[in-house]
Amino acid sequence: MVPTIIFDLGGVLVNLDWDKVCTSLTALSDRPYDNVMKEVQNGPIVEASMLGHLTPQEFHEALSEEIHVDIPFDKFIVIWNSLLSQNESIAPLVAELASTHSLVVASNTDSIHFSYSMNNFSTLKVFDRFFLSYEMDLLKPDPAYFHHVLNGLRTSPSSCIFIDDRCDNIRSARNLGMRGLIFQSVEKLKSNLALIL
Repeated sequence: MVPTIIFDLGGVLVNLDWDKVCTSLTALSDRPYDNVMKEVQNGPIVEASMLGHLTPQEFHEALSEEIHVDIPFDKFIVIWNSLLSQNESIAPLVAELASTHSLVVASNTDSIHFSYSMNNFSTLKVFDRFFLSYEMDLLKPDPAYFHHVLNGLRTSPSSCIFIDDRCDNIRSARNLGMRGLIFQSVEKLKSNLALIL
């Protein structure tokens, strides 16, 4: 059986610049940079948004209140999306894999970031399915997250290759029988894939 290849979004297909977001928000806040970073980089409010428990407007209000920022919604969205940029170096590999494999995204993300990614990053156009935490009410590395993906794909763990930049997510996927590859660089990923495809 031709393996299904499942990619994480942030840190793999899309570059993340937490410093850019936190620097912009800290400039508007009376809180120190480290406090802002603690909240912004997957703090409880961000996690609630990634679980789909907050609308974009509720997320904006809750995070702004927590880090003492007074900023209109539209300007907040611009800053929040400045976290993301397309990983241009992985695009040729993704295009090559798409010609012979089913490609899937499985991501801990919120609706703001995912919408921006789909509208701005052409690499995502070749993917067949998207499993998104904010639609699933589940976050990696929860095993239930991966069970949900496998059930949605109607496939066995052994027929899936999962690529992520976080070791805890890879460990959880491997525990269920998926083949997990930690993303360190495009060249390393190519060599790892060559061993199993």
